[in-house]
Amino acid sequence: MCEYKEDIDKMCWSYSRLTSFENCKYEFYLNYIINDNAEYLSEGNFYAEVGSYVHEILATIFNGELTPDEASQYYVDNFDNNVFYKTSKSTMDKTFETCADYFANVDFGWLNDYEILGVEKEIKFKILGYKFIGYIDLLLRDKKDNKIVILDHKSSSYPFNLDGSLNYRAKTTFPKYKKQMYLYAKAIVDMYNEYPKEFIWNHFKDKKMAKIPFEEKEYLVALDWLIDTIHIIENEKDYNATLNYFYCTNLCSFRNSCEYAKTVAWK
Repeated sequence: MCEYKEDIDKMCWSYSRLTSFENCKYEFYLNYIINDNAEYLSEGNFYAEVGSYVHEILATIFNGELTPDEASQYYVDNFDNNVFYKTSKSTMDKTFETCADYFANVDFGWLNDYEILGVEKEIKFKILGYKFIGYIDLLLRDKKDNKIVILDHKSSSYPFNLDGSLNYRAKTTFPKYKKQMYLYAKAIVDMYNEYPKEFIWNHFKDKKMAKIPFEEKEYLVALDWLIDTIHIIENEKDYNATLNYFYCTNLCSFRNSCEYAKTVAWK
């Protein structure tokens, strides 16, 4: 049994915690069990900060605090006050321009077909005694059929080819992103006693919306994954590091303090 059982038992679970463990058990250990910034400084990253900044602006639009036209200028004027981490200049310049172009040209006319039920809506549920928390970017009800839709803003690339098939780059991330949406659907079932009819992903960098129909079978699989992953964490003893160049040097919260990453001669 895990020697940190008491810490694990107290946890309120989230999709990010579960995937953190899958990405690197040692990062999970440092972030959620040790949690000692004096020795292991937890840091953000450029990609996450840009994503959070765009999410924040979109939330202000959907809450009626900014018009789309105002949001475009707001994005440009406040970028440097919200995005501090750096990566290669070419990546930073391209990302800035791509998101600026999105806000300059975005059309929210499609929103007229929906009732907004929640913006950055906090959701909580329990399953088998385990507590879970998450945030739905935009919770909608379709005015045409009165069905619920979960919308999530994505900084990742649009996942489909022209023929509707899944493109090669999305084969790994697509199932993971769906799993998150299906976990959020559990809260919708608890609150509204109904399944959402679909998930919509707003791939803002590509200016495209992906629609994924809800399937009960995948919903049950996602709930099983949640429980199975928690059980694995409960029984984990070693918390070994997973060493991957891009993740370790760009995304890991402890990329500058993890002793394992420091020992690797990246090629």
